[in-house]
Formats: sequence, C-alpha cells, structure tokens
Amino acid sequence: MAGRGGAEEFMGLFCHETLSMSKTPVMTTIAYGRGLRRLLVAGALLLGGVVDAQESAASFFDQEHKVWNALLQEHVHEGGLVDYVGLGRKRSQFDLYISSLEGVTAKEFRTWKAPEREAFWINAYNAYAIQLVLDNYPVDSIKDMGGLFSSVFDKRYIPLQHLVVVDPRAKASRSKALTLGEVEHEILFPISQKPLFHFAIVCASTSCPVLLDEAYTAAKLEEQIEQQTRMFLADSSRNNGSISSGKLGISKIFEWAEDELDTYPGGIRKLLLDFGPPSLVKDKALSKAKLKYRDYDWSLNQWLPPKD
Repeated sequence: MAGRGGAEEFMGLFCHETLSMSKTPVMTTIAYGRGLRRLLVAGALLLGGVVDAQESAASFFDQEHKVWNALLQEHVHEGGLVDYVGLGRKRSQFDLYISSLEGVTAKEFRTWKAPEREAFWINAYNAYAIQLVLDNYPVDSIKDMGGLFSSVFDKRYIPLQHLVVVDPRAKASRSKALTLGEVEHEILFPISQKPLFHFAIVCASTSCPVLLDEAYTAAKLEEQIEQQTRMFLADSSRNNGSISSGKLGISKIFEWAEDELDTYPGGIRKLLLDFGPPSLVKDKALSKAKLKYRDYDWSLNQWLPPKD
C-alpha cells in the first residue's frame, strides 16, 4: 500500500500540471476550490495513503502562499503600483489562488496558529480588492464599484463567511458573503494583537499603504507588517515627516480607524513614535502636535508601462 509520500507526490504533480496548463495561450478549464481539494483527497485515497483526514486537509493549503507571492513579485512595481493588465493575462493563476482561499474549511482553519490566520486574512483582503478591479477593469477608482447608495466596502462578494465561526472574537457575518469592511474591522481588528495590519491591507487606491510585492506569511508576519508601517509613515506622499506650526499632517486612515489604531499600546502618538521617520521621532513637539488629516487620493494604484 502506498504511504504518505505517494499521496504528497500525487498532489504535487497535479498542482504542477494545473499551474502549467494555466500558462498556455488557450485557457484550460480546471477544478477549483473545494472541488480541487476533493479531487486531491480522492487521489490520495486511490494511492492508498493512510492519513488522518484533518492533517491531510491542512496539508493542501500552501501557507507560503506561493501562487500569490509569484503574482505579486511579477506584477507589483515600485511604489506598490499594480500592473492590472498583466494580472488580467494571468487570470487563471489568480483565480487558482482565490479558489485556494475559498477551499479552506472551518475544520482546517481551526488547526492553524494565530499568525497563519492573520496572514490569511491580510492576503485575502488584498486579493479580493484586486479581484474587484479585475472583474470591472478598466476603472478609475475602486469606489466606482459601489452601489448607488452603498459603499464598495459594504459590497458582499467574499465567500469566506464559513471561516468566521472559527474565532469567537470575529464579528463578521457567518451566513452571508463578507465585505472588505468586515474583513478589516470585524475580523482583522479583533483577531490581531496590534492594529498595524491597517498598513498591510490595500484597497487598490493611490493613498493606501504600498502593496507589498510578496505574500504575507506567518513566519515573517510581524517583520513584514512593521516594515510596511515604517514605510507608510515615512512616505511623504501619504504622511508629513515633520511638524509645522504645531500641526502634523497624517493619512486619513488615522481618522477612519482612529478607535482601532488608538488601541496600539500607548495610543496613536506612541505608534508614530515607534514607527515614524527619525525627523518626526526626534521632535519633542510630537506629544502636543495637533493631528491634521490629509486628503485621500482614491484613484487606482495602477502601474502603466512607460510610453515609447
């Protein structure tokens, strides 16, 4: 009887062939999401692999997010600008990653460690924001994809509600498709140790934090998020690096998420002190400076190839 190695070999070969097919000029229909996962389970059983069901399911999801990582490295340019046209050409690979997110079961999700779940939700937020753009491209702004009387951040289109039940701290819907707003405020905020995830999630807009050109992973999560926070606060196009006339201009994100960001140990000013640029950190006036929120640019964070 074939053992665990045979099952893993089958799954590895199948995934390799799936990715190979997605790169061909002719779009190949492949099994996605839960259907793909069921096929992998069946293959493992046919090979005679005797693996605990929960352990087997958990092994299918790639905690390194390799497909997503490869797409980001290829299509995210300097300044976090996204080549949406290029991503559109790799839509089959993008959809494969989306399907892998949707294929995670609640039973499997319960076995994950907290950093794995947080990395999952950050990557999911960024991927689903991009999906919205790809589905409606060309667009000028993600805000154009909201309803007549509703915000795009209230749009229910993220089918991951079955995972909300895993963490009782999460307050998002457990019966309806999720919104970007719910993932941000009702999942990531309550499950995260610190509110710095706000500088890792990107809603496809120019004034958002820069989109990292790699996937978030549990092994590097704290380092990645802190790096993004420092980069965001040092970016003069998003935040002022010095105090002028007793005022400090900072991103409107600090206004919209004030209650959440203020839960950082010591509050928002301590966050600025811990992660702000040296020019700001050394200024003794920071403790008393009036915070002024800068205008937000909602235009698409799009990279376009240079014109000849």
